[in-house]
Amino acid sequence: MIYQELKRRLFTKYVLFSIIGIFLLTAGLNVLLIGKNKNLPEVLKEEAVYSGEMTEDKLWLGLKKIRDEKSDEIKYQPLVTLIEGLVKVHPGVLYGENRIEDFPDAYAKNFYKCWIEKSIALIEKFFKEDQAKALEELNKVKTPFVKYPGYYFWNSGIDNLKVIYLIIIFMVTFFAAATYSDSMEDGSMEIIYATKRGKRMMAVRLLPIMIYGLLLTLVATLGTVSILGSVTGLQALKSSLKVFALFSIGNFTLGHGILLMFVSELLGVMALTTIMGWISYKTANTNLTTAIGTAINIFYIMALFIKIPSKFFQYILNAFPLAASQVINEVSGFKFDMGIWRPYAVMVSMVMVFIVFGMLLSHAICKEKI
Repeated sequence: MIYQELKRRLFTKYVLFSIIGIFLLTAGLNVLLIGKNKNLPEVLKEEAVYSGEMTEDKLWLGLKKIRDEKSDEIKYQPLVTLIEGLVKVHPGVLYGENRIEDFPDAYAKNFYKCWIEKSIALIEKFFKEDQAKALEELNKVKTPFVKYPGYYFWNSGIDNLKVIYLIIIFMVTFFAAATYSDSMEDGSMEIIYATKRGKRMMAVRLLPIMIYGLLLTLVATLGTVSILGSVTGLQALKSSLKVFALFSIGNFTLGHGILLMFVSELLGVMALTTIMGWISYKTANTNLTTAIGTAINIFYIMALFIKIPSKFFQYILNAFPLAASQVINEVSGFKFDMGIWRPYAVMVSMVMVFIVFGMLLSHAICKEKI
């Protein structure tokens, strides 16, 4: 029966075209990204000269060459980009120079001290409720940060992946809408109930949805890694996640960031599966289920622009499946919910939602009279 259910839902043109569509979208976005850069092999070769650990000696060399000697050599650009981030990310907090010509020597010679000071200032200004936890985690950050050639491609690749993951959540929403309602609408559900282990096998209907979400997520993630890796090499994934989110905690790399996104997306798919399964069973109407699922996703997107200053409201947002697809947005900053780092809090919320709606669905099925 498991095979039959998988065959019924997964061995279809819709699933095949979905996978092809996600692959083409992934390939298209990343090829466009790469195509914007001319003479790429030469650029990467130049960047490699001062790649690796961003020591303060290297940063000072880069600042001196570009600020004082007006050098336009590519090999110094990644060094100065890190210093510019110190000033221009959260502008006006401690440092506010607009031009690199105005940067003092200390921004390079004492870069990590300046980074710590600004991080503390940000925590005190924007994250007052979580100060103790944020400072504790900040002290665990290891320096110097690391950069490898082509890291900026992966920054943009992660942005592309956020968009694709969001689309995948919507696609899973549409796919999951018919989980139970299709059989209720055509009257076959009563026959299924009458079969041996009919109710017990109802959970099998959730499996194709999870596999569908897994396939789409794998295609998007592996496609991104393969295409960008073929150009920059996979060493770029060893760059510190700080090149993507300078003011953040942890000692993650870009590779860890992509893995975090992948796992979070899968947990979001699992949570969405039980939510849509329960709605599909309770409404017994595919169109209505689709509308409700779409409304839930759109509400989350709209809520991001409201910015209600309430921790409870943030906990609610963390429980929306779409939050899992955008978890990388929560890496930057020093945010903690439920006493844990917000990206992890979102993932924990997905597990809780999966369990709660799984129990609700199980209860609804078990109480049904044959």
